[in-house]
Amino acid sequence: MRPTPRFVQRVPFFYGWVVAAAVALSNLAASSTAAPVFSIFIEPWSDEFGWNRTQISGIFSFATLMAAFAGPLVGRGLDRYGGRVILGVGAVLIAVSLVSIGFVSSLLLLYVAFSVGRVSMMNIQNLAAHTVTANWFIRRRALATAIVMNGNRVGLALWPVVAGAVVALWGWREAFWVLGAAVGVLALAPLLFVVARRPDDIGLHVDGMPPRPHPAGGPPREGEYSWTARGAVGTAAFWLLMGAHVAMMVSGGGSGVHRVPFFVGKGLEGGLVGPMLAVQAVGMALGGFVAAALMRRYAQRVVIGGSMLGTAAMMVVILYVPANGMAVLYGFAEGAFSGSAFAMLPVIYADYFGRISIGTIRGLTHPAVMAANAAGPLVGGIIYDARGDYAVAYVSFGVVTFAGALLMLLAKPPRPPVDSGTLRGETAG
Repeated sequence: MRPTPRFVQRVPFFYGWVVAAAVALSNLAASSTAAPVFSIFIEPWSDEFGWNRTQISGIFSFATLMAAFAGPLVGRGLDRYGGRVILGVGAVLIAVSLVSIGFVSSLLLLYVAFSVGRVSMMNIQNLAAHTVTANWFIRRRALATAIVMNGNRVGLALWPVVAGAVVALWGWREAFWVLGAAVGVLALAPLLFVVARRPDDIGLHVDGMPPRPHPAGGPPREGEYSWTARGAVGTAAFWLLMGAHVAMMVSGGGSGVHRVPFFVGKGLEGGLVGPMLAVQAVGMALGGFVAAALMRRYAQRVVIGGSMLGTAAMMVVILYVPANGMAVLYGFAEGAFSGSAFAMLPVIYADYFGRISIGTIRGLTHPAVMAANAAGPLVGGIIYDARGDYAVAYVSFGVVTFAGALLMLLAKPPRPPVDSGTLRGETAG
């Protein structure tokens, strides 16, 4: 165990909140390659190069699929070495990717350049950020995760507006250069402030509170049992959670990439695109905090399942929303439902399986989850090119999300082995 650094000791509150803020800034950087930002460039690329929606959606889907292959390795690395390097270096790679995209002149080069950033983004946002947070918090995990996820929400509100403004003023290439420079600065946060893999490593306690002693004078309790990766895979809960997560990623990726083209195709004015995306991000942020509060009173699977049912309904409602200010209101409602589900999905994994091997456990789900996130945009593009509209695509997204909600509602917490000898906390093989 390393000694507690002096500057950590000087922080007047639990240092885990500083870690959470640094991870939130990493999420802010990572969201620069998210679906709403990508969607800003679909029309400019189509106009300049003549690429159709399937070709452009394929860029996003291919890059997301590449992230799937890195997931298991990244997960094991997080459990062994911590998230500092992965978060920091990942953000640097995103910055390099964004700047490089500003120089591309062919579809192949765009595939390569965007893939570098997208692979880094998905492993920061969907693995590293949540694993670091889970390792520093137990009792306040839902709130801490909501704060970390809000880095992403701020990015989803900020980057499309910045990108849209720069595209309008100078062009799409300049927009990527501006994004890359901003992300490069944000990459410093985790390198400076994520000082340890877990609080235990530097003499601190989870949540900033000493563990409760066992009533009989035995070992302390940290509040949760930590499963091994092998043990977690043997539970029904693992597969049900992964199935629900996969469903949510299909609709999240597909709707995220095609939402702007959908409304623009219906006649939405360009000046409303930025506000729609910004208000949606606000809805996602508020939804995360509401879900965190609800999970203090209701079962995690009920809160997340209910959010997914709301998201499924929004996938159908969008077909009836007029291309005017109502699109902005729709963005808020859809964001609130989907944001609450996405914010709390990492929490339920950690609450069910503990923090010691959570990176490895989440890494095992990563290939399927990333493949789903890749499939959504590609399926949406193929359906649009075949039919000339998005109706079937959005209904399909709704059906898949509804099925995922049912899986989530069935995912009861796994029961730890009675003879494990582990008192809800500190040992896992």
